[in-house]
Amino acid sequence: MIQSQGTRLLSRRQFLTALGGTAVGAAMLAACAPAAAPGAAPAAAGGEQAAPAGEKTTIRAHMVEKQDVSNWIQMGLDQDIDGFTSGNGDLEVALETIPGWTAEYVPKILSFAAAGTLGDLVWFPPRHRSHIAWGTSYGIVTDIVPLAEGAGYDLGANFFAGANAANSFEGKQYWLSFISEPIVPVIAYNKTKAVEMGIGEPSDDWTFDELAEWAQQGTTEDAFGYYPADRAYLGFSGAPYLRQHGVEQVDAEGKRATFADTQEAFVKALQFDYDLMHTWQVSPSPAAGAINAPELFGGQKVLAVDIWPFRIQIYPDTFTDFETGFVLTPVVNKGDARRSMLNEHVFGITTASTAPDAAFKFLTWIAGKEMNVQAVIQGQKGPIARADFWADDRVYETEPTYAKLRPIMEAIEPDFTVANFRGEEYDNALHAVYEAMILGEKTPEEAANEIQTACQAVLDKEPA
Repeated sequence: MIQSQGTRLLSRRQFLTALGGTAVGAAMLAACAPAAAPGAAPAAAGGEQAAPAGEKTTIRAHMVEKQDVSNWIQMGLDQDIDGFTSGNGDLEVALETIPGWTAEYVPKILSFAAAGTLGDLVWFPPRHRSHIAWGTSYGIVTDIVPLAEGAGYDLGANFFAGANAANSFEGKQYWLSFISEPIVPVIAYNKTKAVEMGIGEPSDDWTFDELAEWAQQGTTEDAFGYYPADRAYLGFSGAPYLRQHGVEQVDAEGKRATFADTQEAFVKALQFDYDLMHTWQVSPSPAAGAINAPELFGGQKVLAVDIWPFRIQIYPDTFTDFETGFVLTPVVNKGDARRSMLNEHVFGITTASTAPDAAFKFLTWIAGKEMNVQAVIQGQKGPIARADFWADDRVYETEPTYAKLRPIMEAIEPDFTVANFRGEEYDNALHAVYEAMILGEKTPEEAANEIQTACQAVLDKEPA
């Protein structure tokens, strides 16, 4: 799940400025060109230097220190899932983790690139295709299509087309999915309490109006009926909610904000969230401070919350005082087609890699079917955009709710594009206005106009 809300990708110019001085900047700029690690011979096209007999090839993979990323990959190595460890005795995998999130991770990777010490693989959590800049502008990751062809690996057969398209640009594919899921597609609800209150349970075919009516019935003196929770960061995690209302945020090229093109529908979507807080008063207000939705849900202080897919595995195991149910996010009108958007964590192979073929073998293993089926069975991470993963019955035996997500994932809609790669900056600009509305400082109409202006101002900036 993308958790950062305040960090945007540093541009190369900003990074060099931070290093200080034009002389240093010029030196670092030269160093940012694709380079091998110090002391290593450059890799030949489509291959790498063979290790001397008896020696192992070391694959260095950079990533954040996170349960569903670094921790799960290490568990997979330790468990020898799909025989990767035992079957590749000539490889040594070094997971080089960076604590924190993108605020800490991105500058660290850029510093490695500048110093010529970058390893073989890098992780990234894309936001509106911001990761493409790492291949097209930064020169940090390489096109994996030639590596796939050399290994006889069919990218199209292994991954849904939407995921491959999201990771590609102008005929080159720079990344491979590691986590790929529909953004906030379900609502978790306290099934035990709903039944006890006699208000019934939500249905997969509900409209937002029906959800609002149910939430009002479920609101009491000591508990709220519903809170948007994980979808409340409107630019990214709330994008499917806006699409469900017929609102597309930008044009196909990612250069023009298009909220005003569907102004009436956009205001209606904002009005619903405003009413949750101020008219119906079924949701907690952030006026008193940050809202910890999992804590409220686990403490039975809110009856239902929108969630990311990974919480499907976590909530029932964590909150054992009541039974948790899951229902698809509502639609605007009965029978509407269900809208979606793709969220990913991805890995790419660096231009500095001295062992790209070995790195590609590791990449396709962590993005492989068995690693990802086991991840869900063991409750370690979210799903992946592979048809064979979604066709595996073991997934549904362990997590029956995933059956609700399968048709959404098979027809997943891509993330929209922010052409200048300022995806997080775009989201933050949108969310600042949305949050002011939620606090009651702006009307939905005022917020709609200001969001259009604020987002266009970001899109008009130079590329990051």
